[in-house]
Amino acid sequence: MIITRFDRSKIRRGAFTLIELMIVITIIIALMALTASAIFKVLGSQQNANTQSFLDRAQSQLGRAWSKVKDQAYNEPIPTNVAIWIQSNLAGSDANATKRTRVIYVKLKMRQAFPMSFNEALNVGVPSGYPLQPLPAYVTYLNNLGITQSTTASANIESSACFLMALQRAASGAGINPSDLTSGGATGNFTTTNGSIPYLTDAWGRPIFFTRVPTGCPVLNPNGSQPGNNDPGDPEGTLQTPNWGTTFGPSFQAVTLQSLAKGNTSFRLAPMLASGGPDNWMKTGSSLPFDPITFAPTTGGGAIFSNP
Repeated sequence: MIITRFDRSKIRRGAFTLIELMIVITIIIALMALTASAIFKVLGSQQNANTQSFLDRAQSQLGRAWSKVKDQAYNEPIPTNVAIWIQSNLAGSDANATKRTRVIYVKLKMRQAFPMSFNEALNVGVPSGYPLQPLPAYVTYLNNLGITQSTTASANIESSACFLMALQRAASGAGINPSDLTSGGATGNFTTTNGSIPYLTDAWGRPIFFTRVPTGCPVLNPNGSQPGNNDPGDPEGTLQTPNWGTTFGPSFQAVTLQSLAKGNTSFRLAPMLASGGPDNWMKTGSSLPFDPITFAPTTGGGAIFSNP
């Protein structure tokens, strides 16, 4: 009889055990999670950088167009009917009234050229007798799209759409190519009754915001109002007269949307752009992390501001 010796070392395993497979799968999932986290972090950082670059590029275009309108408004004669309306409704009659009339005229011209809403672009809701007519190019453009006023549905895109409209259609900015602005951002389209109106977005595809009066922006006013005169549109501080602010300040703010600082202080002002940042403020239950007019922080963080 032949006796064979059983050699365990020659036994070959055909497959992994269930426990071994589970361990391997767990390790793979962990590695994938770590990799995905790193990728999202890099992508998020890049989107932040792209948005900041885009805002600063657009801010440069804004600055040039803004300066043209401002310089012209400072140097041109104020039409008689406009001067009379400003003096009667906003300027007051104190020692600074004449200089303040010019300051207010310039601010109203900036409002006309750089509206922050469809209502401003079309002069919807202005006080009785308001003398500055809306720019015909804006009225024609918006009305052809079926836009006659601001709406709740368009609220989030209006300042962005108006900013792009101003750069493309105002005399100060006509001829600007949107592709020169959208490096790091993009162009969205809001559906209207007669087509769609384009607006500028950040790297996350959400609308940017434009304001003439960032009185609450932490970039410009980190500690709120500042001592002295910080408004380049009011070089002699005519809007800082306490008695005028009490009497005419509310009417001035209603027309220009510029809030007035308290006491002998002022806000540093410059037109600005902003993005809501990486958090999706448009989803249900979320909100924009800053006030769209003053750029003052509201909830959360992550907002990205242009550098004026």
